[in-house]
Amino acid sequence: MRLDEQYLAIEQKILKNLDSMNIKIFSAMWKLGPRNLLEVSRQTGIPFTSVYHRVERIEREGELAYLVAKLSKLGMMRVVVLATARLGCEEAVTQALRTPNLWQAINSCEGTFTHDSVHAVPAQFINEFREYIHQLSKSGLIRRYKIILTGDYIPNFPDFNYYDPVAHEWTFPWDHWFAEIVSADPKTTIDDPHGYEVLVDKKDLLIIKELEINARRSFAELAPKVGISLHGVKYHFDKKLVPAGIVQNIQFNVVPYPKEVTAFHEIMLEFNSELDMDKFYSAIPQLFFVIGASKVLGRNAVLLRTYILESQLSRLLTFFSQLAKAGILQSYSAVRKDLKSRIVQTISFELFDDERGWTFNLEKCLEELSKLRMAYAK
Repeated sequence: MRLDEQYLAIEQKILKNLDSMNIKIFSAMWKLGPRNLLEVSRQTGIPFTSVYHRVERIEREGELAYLVAKLSKLGMMRVVVLATARLGCEEAVTQALRTPNLWQAINSCEGTFTHDSVHAVPAQFINEFREYIHQLSKSGLIRRYKIILTGDYIPNFPDFNYYDPVAHEWTFPWDHWFAEIVSADPKTTIDDPHGYEVLVDKKDLLIIKELEINARRSFAELAPKVGISLHGVKYHFDKKLVPAGIVQNIQFNVVPYPKEVTAFHEIMLEFNSELDMDKFYSAIPQLFFVIGASKVLGRNAVLLRTYILESQLSRLLTFFSQLAKAGILQSYSAVRKDLKSRIVQTISFELFDDERGWTFNLEKCLEELSKLRMAYAK
């Protein structure tokens, strides 16, 4: 588990390093992968020693990139839980959301909901997880909740074409983005996962866990952590994780602006049609304030994670209103999240067994929930 306030400090230092050369390096790493600095050097024309030393200098402060594994390829569903804690029970609700050990991130929120959490739930246990959240509601610790099932989370990378590295300023061409979404044909689509087959074993999950912490770890670094040989790590990565598409999504700790002047939101966009949804999704690479997106299962809806300047927040909401007037959006809603409270953890490999697959003990989780409720009732 890590507190993302520490990672925000890292991001702040990276932000100060956004000169023209570093932007070229980061952008190439986004396209080519974070591990192949030699190819980054070839593609950018920047000498390898310069690439290596610039990346090394930034990484002295912490990790530059981390893996966002495709959960559907692990036999898991991504679940977002929004909950409103009973007054005085906020810490208990945080602990209750952590109890099944399926959580990936938990945030405090402003407004209607007090908690926004993301969970990786084995597909065969989705009903048991729903029951656990239902029992959390019946316990009296929360007053209301909402469960949203989504597809895999797809990270976005800032489009530095809109950035002036000398002035350290971003351009927000809202009218251009609006026209692009309304009139352009979609270049990409976003779909529900095609299935939830488990394509990994325990060793794969251990490698995934380490790459979720630092996606730039070498095979030599991974081998002793995973407990297998260097050749074994290479086999699992090259022959299993890469062909299955499990390790293709990388999130970079490269943020467009300082957190002190930034708003962090989870935004639900409901579209009038699949075509409209794909039009918007195709434009996301230009929208540098979007950190990532996931599709809501069975609906023409997308959950966006946004990180935008406070001064542009009202303009963002106006942007959504204009898309609604143009017939693209049916509705939108936002939850503002507190970055200082954010905690995250890696994949819960402890719950996986090579013979039995994923495990989930609802009875034990409910026992722990009962103890928690009684402790806060005193």
